[in-house]
Amino acid sequence: MAFPKIDGYVVTEKLGSGSYSTVYKACTKVGARSTVAIKCVDKSRVKNSGSAVDNLITEIRLLKTLTHPHIVHMHNFTWDDKNIYIIMEYCCGGDLSKYIHRYGRVPEKRVLYFLQQLASALKFLSEKGVVHMDLKPHNLLLHKGSDGKYMLKVADFGFAQHLSAEGARSVRGSPLYMAPEMLYGEYDARVDLWSVGVIMYECLFGRAPYSSNTFKELLDKIQRQAPIEIPPNASISPGCRELLTGLLQHDPDKRITYEQFFNHAYLDLQHMPSKENYEKAVTLIKRAIELDSAGQLEPAFVCYRDSLLYLVPCVGCETDSLRRAALAAKLTRYMERAEELKLYLKGANSNSFPRNDSNTATYENVASININSQARVSYTPTTEGSTSHNNGQTDKQPEDRSSSPKVQSSTSTPKPTPRFGFKRLFGRQASMPYLDPKDSSITAEETTQQEKQKIPIGETNDGCRIS
Repeated sequence: MAFPKIDGYVVTEKLGSGSYSTVYKACTKVGARSTVAIKCVDKSRVKNSGSAVDNLITEIRLLKTLTHPHIVHMHNFTWDDKNIYIIMEYCCGGDLSKYIHRYGRVPEKRVLYFLQQLASALKFLSEKGVVHMDLKPHNLLLHKGSDGKYMLKVADFGFAQHLSAEGARSVRGSPLYMAPEMLYGEYDARVDLWSVGVIMYECLFGRAPYSSNTFKELLDKIQRQAPIEIPPNASISPGCRELLTGLLQHDPDKRITYEQFFNHAYLDLQHMPSKENYEKAVTLIKRAIELDSAGQLEPAFVCYRDSLLYLVPCVGCETDSLRRAALAAKLTRYMERAEELKLYLKGANSNSFPRNDSNTATYENVASININSQARVSYTPTTEGSTSHNNGQTDKQPEDRSSSPKVQSSTSTPKPTPRFGFKRLFGRQASMPYLDPKDSSITAEETTQQEKQKIPIGETNDGCRIS
């Protein structure tokens, strides 16, 4: 098979093809010989197709301006007499469609992980006034790092456009993932939210809600707005069910809004696993230890608590066993310390116990965290009045005597905290461990040569595609 000749690159493999283009894997001829994906568009195929030319120009124009961790990055573009070449980053983990096909139903925890990354990209696009209009698992690429962790990236902006206030009037996208209102030729940015709901449904249950044997059957379901039912035996959380139902509303006016989507408690974009959030956790932990050492217990508790909101998701998505164990061990100690401070502060003066009214996720309802011997972490919301311990069990807090309806003796007064309590409180804080960037692969910018050697042969050619 003859590969195209592209100045500065050596083409090594064909990754996939579409109506007007073929995607190749290539590496640079000089320097570090980095790997890229090159979308090769045949000029002879598009010169007589106005829509194809428009789509290509749109894709090039958009990709030059869109820089985001969860959007495929375009390095450059060039052309010759026969082809136009779009040089893009290479994603070695295939696409989400192949991932679903390989594993069947995706666990809800992993669905949330991918959904947060997709939502992060959509929030960025929304701020730029861009609507993708062809969101589907095939266009969501997965980059697989040396640590085995997947990162989702949105690709294929050939149908994307900046929508005006009047909305669009042409049918675009893939019917299985296309919002119902697109059939009638008038729609707006909310079409992407429907597509997100279909993708989420397919990940959870292994098929799209309107999966059909024929196009006519699919069209009939869309036109008559066939009810979308969540399987009766579905074991998904209430938050997941609520978000899915909100996204899959046929009437766009009843569909969840972008603001509601981005701020949904289940999605919790504010604390999603990311390099930025991990760095926030490191800063908060360092500040907490400084305040703790200085005896400023209330602000120290607040910093410990807020750092855990970022750390728990980071530990949950860490796939490298050594990093996960190091991070989980330190997280456990921070939880223990926060618990010690919380109990002491509530006992010493319940009126001065720190509250963060601007953040509804206080330490009491951060999580019930389980850390087993393999340092695996899971977390679910706890109810008010329960506390989270390092052994993963959620116990009822001791009854608050000050609010008890029982009659108290007039001579009974709160007893001062015994000396042992002070010794325990201040005697252990000096051993508090600091976080280190090496504790988590989230901070890794590039794969080192040593890490590359850990990848099994053939792992890097896992069906990556950009088309």
